[in-house]
Amino acid sequence: MSLPAALLSAIERHGCFSGCYRSDSEVLTCIDPTRPLEPVVSVACTDCLTFHPGALASLLPLGMTGNALAAALTAHVRTLRSYRWAAGGYHTKGGGFWLSAAYYGDGLFLVDASRNRSTRTDVEVLADAFRHGVLQPEDPRMVDPSLYTSELSYLNMHAPITNIRTKQDLLASPQRSATPRQSFQRVSIVEFQPLVAALASAPSTSTPAPSAPSTPAILSVPPTLRPAGTAPRSSAPPRPLTVGQLCPRCGSEVQERPLFTGTYLACRC
Repeated sequence: MSLPAALLSAIERHGCFSGCYRSDSEVLTCIDPTRPLEPVVSVACTDCLTFHPGALASLLPLGMTGNALAAALTAHVRTLRSYRWAAGGYHTKGGGFWLSAAYYGDGLFLVDASRNRSTRTDVEVLADAFRHGVLQPEDPRMVDPSLYTSELSYLNMHAPITNIRTKQDLLASPQRSATPRQSFQRVSIVEFQPLVAALASAPSTSTPAPSAPSTPAILSVPPTLRPAGTAPRSSAPPRPLTVGQLCPRCGSEVQERPLFTGTYLACRC
């Protein structure tokens, strides 16, 4: 049994960028005044904490819990937005901090740590998350904030931003703004420079266009060799042979030879 299409559509249109959810308190709701209350399995967005989608337990796969639903919805959004991983909410390690982050791969992140009441930057909180094991770094140097660059932007994630490989792809998207706008969410576009530089210097993997077939070389055929002192063959037509002469080609004598209904004068060739 799959998840309800209306539920998936609602989370796909939700604008918080990480797309991460956690389980919420179970709710009992009245669907029919003549029937008992029915359980609703609900979740909460870990970015804004105000979006609480859910579905009747009877519409979900049998036995699905809030944790299982949260994991399924998070995975759905992560795939839809082409993230390698995403994280959101409050993390208790390292003294505790708020962090929402998503990783496209090749050193490109979306990060927002503005909910923290501190002077630490988004990059510093991201590096702390790697340092304290909240997130697993792709490169061990990701714990060093000095190896990152960051640019503050605002994104509208009500529809997925697709085909993202580099920062320039995000900056060129119409769903990105350099200034605050309605329905756009604050986020830092962060690059881990060692991986970005490695990607830029990597050779292209595109397949080269097939080369046009070369024109075959015209071979120069040397003239037929002949013994020294022999005269070249004359191009004049040969003289007809008479009876008794030997043919220079087959060596046989020209004579009268039988046919089915007569005779003819010729050699054997």
